[in-house]
Amino acid sequence: MYEQKTNEKGSEIMSILLKAPIKTTGLSTKSIHTEPKTSSILLVSAAIFIVVVLLMYAGLAFTEGTMRAYSECKGKIAGFEEKGMYGSPGQFKVALSYCDLK
Repeated sequence: MYEQKTNEKGSEIMSILLKAPIKTTGLSTKSIHTEPKTSSILLVSAAIFIVVVLLMYAGLAFTEGTMRAYSECKGKIAGFEEKGMYGSPGQFKVALSYCDLK
Protein backbone atom coordinates (compact mmCIF):
# COMPACT_ATOMS: atom_id res chain seq x y z
CA MET A 1 0.00 0.00 0.00
CA TYR A 2 1.19 3.45 -0.77
CA GLU A 3 0.64 6.30 1.55
CA GLN A 4 1.23 9.83 0.43
CA LYS A 5 2.22 12.54 2.86
CA THR A 6 2.43 16.20 2.10
CA ASN A 7 5.01 18.64 3.42
CA GLU A 8 4.24 22.06 4.63
CA LYS A 9 5.85 23.58 1.58
CA GLY A 10 3.59 21.73 -0.82
CA SER A 11 5.91 18.90 -1.87
CA GLU A 12 4.76 15.34 -1.52
CA ILE A 13 6.70 12.54 0.15
CA MET A 14 5.75 8.97 -0.68
CA SER A 15 6.25 6.13 1.77
CA ILE A 16 5.74 2.44 1.13
CA LEU A 17 4.11 0.27 3.74
CA LEU A 18 5.11 -3.37 3.50
CA LYS A 19 2.98 -6.11 4.94
CA ALA A 20 4.68 -9.14 6.42
CA PRO A 21 3.40 -12.48 5.08
CA ILE A 22 1.19 -14.43 7.41
CA LYS A 23 2.89 -17.52 8.74
CA THR A 24 0.76 -20.59 8.15
CA THR A 25 1.21 -23.69 10.23
CA GLY A 26 -0.32 -27.10 10.02
CA LEU A 27 -0.41 -27.24 6.22
CA SER A 28 1.06 -30.28 4.56
CA THR A 29 1.99 -30.57 0.93
CA LYS A 30 1.81 -33.73 -1.12
CA SER A 31 4.36 -34.57 -3.77
CA ILE A 32 2.97 -34.85 -7.29
CA HIS A 33 5.68 -37.26 -8.43
CA THR A 34 5.93 -40.64 -6.80
CA GLU A 35 8.95 -42.91 -6.75
CA PRO A 36 8.86 -45.63 -9.42
CA LYS A 37 8.17 -49.10 -8.10
CA THR A 38 10.61 -51.93 -8.55
CA SER A 39 8.15 -53.92 -10.67
CA SER A 40 7.71 -51.08 -13.16
CA ILE A 41 11.49 -50.63 -13.44
CA LEU A 42 11.90 -54.36 -14.11
CA LEU A 43 9.14 -54.36 -16.74
CA VAL A 44 10.65 -51.41 -18.59
CA SER A 45 14.10 -52.99 -18.46
CA ALA A 46 12.77 -56.30 -19.79
CA ALA A 47 10.91 -54.55 -22.60
CA ILE A 48 14.06 -52.66 -23.64
CA PHE A 49 16.08 -55.89 -23.56
CA ILE A 50 13.54 -57.73 -25.74
CA VAL A 51 13.46 -54.89 -28.27
CA VAL A 52 17.26 -54.85 -28.50
CA VAL A 53 17.40 -58.63 -28.99
CA LEU A 54 14.73 -58.53 -31.71
CA LEU A 55 16.50 -55.70 -33.55
CA MET A 56 19.79 -57.57 -33.42
CA TYR A 57 18.14 -60.75 -34.70
CA ALA A 58 16.53 -58.86 -37.60
CA GLY A 59 19.82 -57.17 -38.44
CA LEU A 60 21.73 -60.44 -38.42
CA ALA A 61 19.11 -62.17 -40.55
CA PHE A 62 19.27 -59.35 -43.11
CA THR A 63 23.07 -59.38 -43.15
CA GLU A 64 23.19 -63.15 -43.49
CA GLY A 65 20.79 -63.07 -46.44
CA THR A 66 22.80 -60.36 -48.15
CA MET A 67 26.07 -62.22 -47.65
CA ARG A 68 24.55 -65.46 -48.92
CA ALA A 69 23.32 -63.76 -52.09
CA TYR A 70 26.74 -62.15 -52.62
CA SER A 71 28.59 -65.45 -52.23
CA GLU A 72 26.14 -67.21 -54.59
CA CYS A 73 26.72 -64.50 -57.21
CA LYS A 74 30.50 -64.84 -56.91
CA GLY A 75 30.19 -68.63 -57.06
CA LYS A 76 28.22 -68.50 -60.32
CA ILE A 77 30.71 -66.11 -61.90
CA ALA A 78 33.65 -68.25 -60.77
CA GLY A 79 31.89 -71.28 -62.27
CA PHE A 80 31.48 -69.48 -65.59
CA GLU A 81 35.16 -68.50 -65.47
CA GLU A 82 36.18 -72.13 -64.97
CA LYS A 83 34.10 -73.11 -68.00
CA GLY A 84 35.98 -70.58 -70.09
CA MET A 85 33.14 -68.10 -70.60
CA TYR A 86 35.37 -65.06 -70.08
CA GLY A 87 38.11 -64.41 -72.59
CA SER A 88 40.22 -62.06 -70.50
CA PRO A 89 40.79 -61.21 -66.83
CA GLY A 90 39.18 -57.80 -67.48
CA GLN A 91 35.86 -59.45 -68.38
CA PHE A 92 36.04 -61.55 -65.22
CA LYS A 93 36.62 -58.42 -63.06
CA VAL A 94 33.67 -56.67 -64.70
CA ALA A 95 31.46 -59.68 -63.98
CA LEU A 96 32.59 -59.68 -60.33
CA SER A 97 31.82 -55.97 -60.03
CA TYR A 98 28.22 -56.84 -60.93
CA CYS A 99 27.96 -58.73 -57.61
CA ASP A 100 29.16 -55.63 -55.76
CA LEU A 101 26.30 -53.58 -57.25
CA LYS A 102 23.61 -55.92 -55.96
